Amino acid sequence: MKIKLYHGSNQIIKNPNLNKSRKYLDYGAGFYLSVVIKQAENRAISSKKYLNNGNSTINIYEYNTANNLNIMEFNKADINWLDFVVANRKGILVQQYDIIIGPTANDKTILTIDQYMQGLFDHLDNPKEMVIKMLMPEKLDTQYLFASEMSLNYLKFIEAYEI
Repeated sequence: MKIKLYHGSNQIIKNPNLNKSRKYLDYGAGFYLSVVIKQAENRAISSKKYLNNGNSTINIYEYNTANNLNIMEFNKADINWLDFVVANRKGILVQQYDIIIGPTANDKTILTIDQYMQGLFDHLDNPKEMVIKMLMPEKLDTQYLFASEMSLNYLKFIEAYEI
């Protein structure tokens, strides 16, 4: 099966380089993509502003699904997803997957996750359940993390354009 994925950046990226990826993100270091073009557009705009160079660019790829890769998939934002995201954001989880698929923490939800990480919900009986309840009204888009060189072999650059 082939899936169209989008990556927002300040440049054209025909050949993703995992060595340039940032650590301490939702699913750890790697090459992040989305099935939702609007999410990639927002990332492209913020990348250009943050890096203060280049052009807001949408890179389009085709992902040919593979059965021989180690893939972790979160179907929803639940306690397991929250634990995984927090561990990666703290830098305490060692990447062990080729591809990770699941909800992305957006601008609205990341504040709640940051507050949880700072211990602001620790006084509650079950802080994790409260965080998940707070996230439920949000429609979280799906993101893909390509975390290994092997996974990048299943990703084909199609085209890029500036927005």
